[in-house]
Amino acid sequence: MIKSGFSRGFWAGCCEWVIALLVAMTLGLPEAAMGFPINAPNARTLFGGFTLGSVRLRVTQAATLKEGTKSVTDPQDQAVTTFEEDVTFVYGATRDLTLGVTLPILERRLRFDGPAGERRTIAADGPGDLTLVGAYRFFRRDVERGTTQFSLLGGLKLPTGATDIEDSNLPRLTGTPATRLPPSLQLGSGSVDGIIGLAGFHNLDRLTFYADVQGKLNTEGAQNFQAGDTVFYDLTADYVLLPQRNMFLILELNGVSTSRAEQAGRTVQGSGGHLLFISPGLQYLPIPNLILEGSVQVPIYRDLNGRQLAPDWSAVVGLRYLF
Repeated sequence: MIKSGFSRGFWAGCCEWVIALLVAMTLGLPEAAMGFPINAPNARTLFGGFTLGSVRLRVTQAATLKEGTKSVTDPQDQAVTTFEEDVTFVYGATRDLTLGVTLPILERRLRFDGPAGERRTIAADGPGDLTLVGAYRFFRRDVERGTTQFSLLGGLKLPTGATDIEDSNLPRLTGTPATRLPPSLQLGSGSVDGIIGLAGFHNLDRLTFYADVQGKLNTEGAQNFQAGDTVFYDLTADYVLLPQRNMFLILELNGVSTSRAEQAGRTVQGSGGHLLFISPGLQYLPIPNLILEGSVQVPIYRDLNGRQLAPDWSAVVGLRYLF
């Protein structure tokens, strides 16, 4: 088994540190008392000339084998656990333009029952693909105790993650001699992908509503594999809980629809589909320039093409600090 050098001890330390702080991340800090989507982009832009540093840790579990919307029996009892720590820096180029860069550090574990019934693990960990993003606010209308804003979103995902990781346990899962992990388990895609979208929100004193739609256009990467193009869509509401206006209750609906992938010019039947999550969360500002937050995502609709492992839950915690 070939690994990149990031150990489970590294991740345990990150978990203890982040959980001790009770936190997660989004872009921007408030100009007024309102929260932000935790699992989705938003139309808010950073103060011009300010910089935001943030880190978040997301854990995702996928252990249900789906065929369409139906759960099916998995004779190998597969379960994929992914730890993703995102390190992000955001700069307010102007009051209406925010630029950011995100580097994920990944640890992925696929556990399954081998031919003799023994429990086996396939592992990959290290840096993932770098993402460059931007948000340009083109509309803003303020009224007393409220505002409406819209922003264009855009960016690039760059192929910085490894695409050639091997694991000696893979043949026990696939029944073939190949040891190179499939694209779905690699840390990077090997492709340059484009991101474009639109986000908006409307604030009325203690209550704020957000909506966005974002597309990711994928190109061919490693192993002659081209992931299916993806559309993300989100609806969010947040409410100010405390009189001090520094704690926010968040409720999100997060959807993702992905077309089938292609490999070597052929359609991958067991790829793509439609997922919808409900995601409650909480945000707290102990001081004006520090945001602590956390959220849990639970799937309420899973319709996958062919037979695929579907996500069962995802949880994120982190922090962000404006300086």
